[in-house]
Amino acid sequence: MKIMLICGDHPRHRFLINLLQKNMLLNSLIVQEREHFIPSLDSNYSKKVVDLHNLHFKKREEAELEIFSDFKVSFKNTLKIKGDQINEPISHEFILSEKPDVVITYGCGILSSSTLKILPKQTWNIHGGLSPWFKGAITHFWPSYFLKPQYTGVTIHYITSKIDAGEIIHQTPAILVKGDGLHKLSSRSLKKGFESVVELLKKYKSIGYLSSARQKTTGKLWLKRDWKPEHLIIIYEKFSDKIVDMYLSKEIDQEIPKIYDNFKN
Repeated sequence: MKIMLICGDHPRHRFLINLLQKNMLLNSLIVQEREHFIPSLDSNYSKKVVDLHNLHFKKREEAELEIFSDFKVSFKNTLKIKGDQINEPISHEFILSEKPDVVITYGCGILSSSTLKILPKQTWNIHGGLSPWFKGAITHFWPSYFLKPQYTGVTIHYITSKIDAGEIIHQTPAILVKGDGLHKLSSRSLKKGFESVVELLKKYKSIGYLSSARQKTTGKLWLKRDWKPEHLIIIYEKFSDKIVDMYLSKEIDQEIPKIYDNFKN
């Protein structure tokens, strides 16, 4: 079974690469150059918002380096591409030449119809969010913003032309640890999701089949433009980034999301 991973180049992506490689579950790799890890903010914002923005992304960097470490990628059969090349001939030619049986995507941007056509049936996307409630972009931010940190999970689903809407193969829950802020919650939950991919690949390799579940509702599709730096005021000034602790101490909504567990179906 030949496995290809298409992903970005941040610490979380490099962790996933290393995890698959360590488990001998990686045959080819496409790494897409992502935006700067700590992005800059337009100077038109107030000093308070700029400071919160810098704090937010600094905390992301610290959390990812703590949970995922800073692995150096060393994998011979790798195609490195710019952010806008995932749907271009350079990527298509690599995919066609490798002929993967399974393709896993994570953090590589939206795939065009021409790219989807050349991918195998077993193409799975790792989505950092629980579908259908949190589909789209920045979906590990919104659960905490709406005081539902327990929805900071991961969905592995079949890829389709509709964003994060394919049949669900497996979901993993939020990993809620006392004292964690938004970014550690996200990183721990992502790590759990990545680890489940290893077990899913082993299961598929063993039996040649994985159950899946259709998404019964359209849910909510979050767009990048929905997020504004001002939203950080709620996280850091109103709640001091202690929303996980609020959940664990039962100060906020205790609803438990119903997730799809492939290992129980």
